[in-house]
Amino acid sequence: MVEPAIPAPLFSRARRAIARLGNERLRESYFTTFWLPRDAQPVHALEEAVRALEPLAQAGPCAGFEWWIGRSYTNAVPIGFHFDQDVKAARKLRHPLVSSVLFFNRVRGGQLAITDQRPGPRGEPQPAQPGQLQAIAPRANRYAIFPGDLFHGVLDARGQTPGPRRLPGPSGRLRVTLVVNYWAARPTGVPTFAESRAYRALRKR
Repeated sequence: MVEPAIPAPLFSRARRAIARLGNERLRESYFTTFWLPRDAQPVHALEEAVRALEPLAQAGPCAGFEWWIGRSYTNAVPIGFHFDQDVKAARKLRHPLVSSVLFFNRVRGGQLAITDQRPGPRGEPQPAQPGQLQAIAPRANRYAIFPGDLFHGVLDARGQTPGPRRLPGPSGRLRVTLVVNYWAARPTGVPTFAESRAYRALRKR
């Protein structure tokens, strides 16, 4: 874990760029991913932040970076515990070299929880129950880095594993993150920002 992770002016520009998105693809934010080749130039503040985070991750030689903006309310976490992987690959499981999360704000609950479980032959977590779990609370400009084949997830507003139902009560504050995965080879079907039509407002200054 590193904090502060990136220079304050860049952090502020990235945060303002996300704010310009409004509710665009809010429910699909965890599934709206982009690819930034290692030799490509950033085209907006979020990609500048991705490049600024690279030295901190110490992922070694990689082909590039898969990134997305994770936005959710912690009383309705949209994803369960999972492995980061090349979900569209036709053959065998592929995982990033390194996974990472840059937090933009403090919220109720919303900890990133990382276990010591790794994928078994069919992608199941092994061992069946974790021997260790580390929970990292969201704080502005805090950067969490972990091996790309570890089982992990987001805890809910109570700091517990999220269930299938929305928690009662007000939504609270939106949890905002920049997720960056470092890959040895480009994950299948992930577009560059130029190839995608999503999040055009990120280009505005």
